[in-house]
Amino acid sequence: MKLPRIELFEWLQNNHERAEYNLAFSKMKGLSKREYDELVQYDLKPELDLGRGDPRGAFEFKQILMEIYGCGIDNIVTTSGGTQANFLVFLATLQKKDKFIIEQPGYQPMWLTPKMLGARKIPWFRRFEDDFRLDVDALEELITHRTKLIVLTNPNNPTGVVADRELEIRKIAEIAQAKGIYVLIDEIFLDGTDAPQVSAYGLPNVIITSSMTKVYGLGGQRTGWIIAPPEIASQCQIAKVHANGSTSYVGELMNAYALRNARKLLMQRFTKLSVSNFQVLSKWMDANQDIVEWVRPHGGIMCFPKYRVNMSSIELCHKLLDDHGVMVNPGEYFKMDGHIRLCYTCSEDVLTGGLNALGKGLRELGSD
Repeated sequence: MKLPRIELFEWLQNNHERAEYNLAFSKMKGLSKREYDELVQYDLKPELDLGRGDPRGAFEFKQILMEIYGCGIDNIVTTSGGTQANFLVFLATLQKKDKFIIEQPGYQPMWLTPKMLGARKIPWFRRFEDDFRLDVDALEELITHRTKLIVLTNPNNPTGVVADRELEIRKIAEIAQAKGIYVLIDEIFLDGTDAPQVSAYGLPNVIITSSMTKVYGLGGQRTGWIIAPPEIASQCQIAKVHANGSTSYVGELMNAYALRNARKLLMQRFTKLSVSNFQVLSKWMDANQDIVEWVRPHGGIMCFPKYRVNMSSIELCHKLLDDHGVMVNPGEYFKMDGHIRLCYTCSEDVLTGGLNALGKGLRELGSD
């Protein structure tokens, strides 16, 4: 088996420490222990066995997920973060020579991982001129007898555009059900949108993944989950045992109380930063239409602007980092060159400085 490099992850890991202005990370700043104590108000019991593990996951965590999603315990598999959640779904649904339909632009691991398993990628294009909306009418033409899975992120990573549950996702789910295939939707950013969103779980043949990382600031505990029809959840559970045996029981316990006692407070913490930073970003975008053009995201913390420089996005991002200290992500890693993914989970000072550096760099490169 040939293991493909995930270039996006390598770019982030290898370069973030030298960035003066990091506008590349897509996760909320982590909660401190003090913030956790103040917001969640839960202390681990002195007698808690820190060596405890359970392949089935902590019941307390599954219980709160059942309340949030309105699902049963047989629908849930707990995982070591969102990346593992998606990986287990791919293992459970795809075999060599199967086909999967994947939105593009999209999140790189969502097509590299299933390709590693021998499945074939069929791109489903979101177009800038259509505000990156899903082209539901084009979907059926992409499906063949080998198609086993449709893969989405909602909100879309990298554009921040939200697909409407009833007007878009329900139609996709009904098409999938009629064809006997599943729909995987990574909802890891869904609780960070500018208007409250309802999970797509419960629609026919839909599988949901998410984690505590992006919105809640608790990624260090590596807690994610899959919510799926029982026949898929059971296969994901088998795959989980092969992958890592057991997830972090202590992490799941702490996150169970975080969701039960402080979910709204953690979402408000995220929204306070994202809304404030979005205002700064919007003003900058409006003032710099000569060098960038965008589809406004639906809240959250990322956007995918098109730049007006005759240069590949990979070369552009290296030059911006090397010469101006600002780090953004190449659109090529999301299968749409000529764009950059810009995230704004940083402080307002870093965002303002980073946008100024970005504008200066784009103008200099555009005049060469």
